[in-house]
Amino acid sequence: MADTPMITVVVPTYNLGDFFADSVKSLMAQDYANFEVFLIDDASTDQTGEQVTAAAAKDPRFKAVRFPTHQGVSVARNYGIDHASGEFITFVDGDDQVEPAFLSTLVAGFAQGPADIVTVGYTWGHWFQSHGGGQGWQAVSKRAMFNAVRARGDAIGGYVWNKAFRVSMLREKHIRYDESLALAEDLLFTTEAVVAGDGFWFNPAVLYEKINRPGSTIHSATMAMRQKEQAVRRQMDALGSKI
Repeated sequence: MADTPMITVVVPTYNLGDFFADSVKSLMAQDYANFEVFLIDDASTDQTGEQVTAAAAKDPRFKAVRFPTHQGVSVARNYGIDHASGEFITFVDGDDQVEPAFLSTLVAGFAQGPADIVTVGYTWGHWFQSHGGGQGWQAVSKRAMFNAVRARGDAIGGYVWNKAFRVSMLREKHIRYDESLALAEDLLFTTEAVVAGDGFWFNPAVLYEKINRPGSTIHSATMAMRQKEQAVRRQMDALGSKI
């Protein structure tokens, strides 16, 4: 394995119970070796933090980070951006699972041509359906990428977990997660990255499984959080004028 990883994986965790074990197992089963993983526990009050430490002890590519106080998923993801050694970065939620070819496919996407963001297909248990299917890379225009990010249920979508980003672009353009948001922070981040970036590729192969976990943010969102999400979507729409 090369000294410098090609891709960094950022995995935020918080009170995941038994879901974390299968998630990290899927990352350890990757058919691509040149990566690093930041397992970032956000001051869990169950055994998730201990599981993070134990997982990192099994493989030197996995690094355990444990926050002393609960700070939110955006802080964890921004920590990953700030500390990533990889040329590319992807974000995997600590209760989700990925196929063995997840990382190798993302890295291959950047080899298709100039690219700042590449995307693969996903399945979401909450909807009991897959988004994507088949194989093969296709270039996506900036406008089409922007429209896909704004659309609900799109195979590309505005989610961060089925995408990889060029780290240098995120840093140079100062693209970070809004740490004041508890919902829709990924949608805003992806939209800002699309507006700032150039070169987008999509492979519909379904390689990411979004697990339907009771108690997750999407299930426990308050009315105030939903109202904030609508404000975020208006902010996303406004960004379209920059394309």
